[in-house]
Amino acid sequence: MIMDIISLSSPEKTGTPSDLQRELYDEVPTAIFINGKHVSTILLAPGNQEEYFTGFLFTEQYISKIEEIESIRPEKNRISVLTTNIFTSPGPKKTILSGCGGAVSYVDPGKLPVISSDFSVSVEDLKTGISGFNAFNRASSNSPSISSLFLGPEVLYQRSDIGDEQVTDRIIGAALMGSINFSTTWCMSTVIITSEIVRKCLIVGIPLILTASHLTKLAQEIGQKNGICIASLQNDSLVIYAHPERIIR
Repeated sequence: MIMDIISLSSPEKTGTPSDLQRELYDEVPTAIFINGKHVSTILLAPGNQEEYFTGFLFTEQYISKIEEIESIRPEKNRISVLTTNIFTSPGPKKTILSGCGGAVSYVDPGKLPVISSDFSVSVEDLKTGISGFNAFNRASSNSPSISSLFLGPEVLYQRSDIGDEQVTDRIIGAALMGSINFSTTWCMSTVIITSEIVRKCLIVGIPLILTASHLTKLAQEIGQKNGICIASLQNDSLVIYAHPERIIR
């Protein structure tokens, strides 16, 4: 078997095609400070950090409404947030013991919101939305994670980032800043749907998640228990893993 070897270490010397060089993604290490306290350091795609941190603050339950944010100040490799409650802390998570006796944070479905609305979307609206999503995905070749938020067939927001949770928080933050009512929206992404992605969508009340990738067993279980429809595009089929009644054939 003949294998072509292309070096990207010095593309200006080797004449590497520019489209291959564009496959390298930019990432920015960013420390998060909330009310003067360092809470995390994450990796983000460059640009529009305010959207991401608005979503992060809400889905991690540091705030319950956007008005609780007093200021978001981006700096180099750091972002500082002030909230109206200086003693704010993240929302509840279940603590379980690992085998070596340490403790880890874990999602507890019993402490998450339940979506009990009769929201549904038609297959035709999904098809229209998927077409728009695919067009955005093709145009966003500089980012590995894509997410779109829809109202019926209409695209409300489309965002990209370098990670699954990052792009989820980013699109949620954009919608929060736009005063969107999540209860009548649905989301599509390229990411693997994990329990953490489902948790974030439950916090804001998104009733349907569609992925062009796959999902975890725990994500399916939480979706079924807490009212989120989760579906996956597989070849030319739509596979529904939880709450099929939310998709009208």
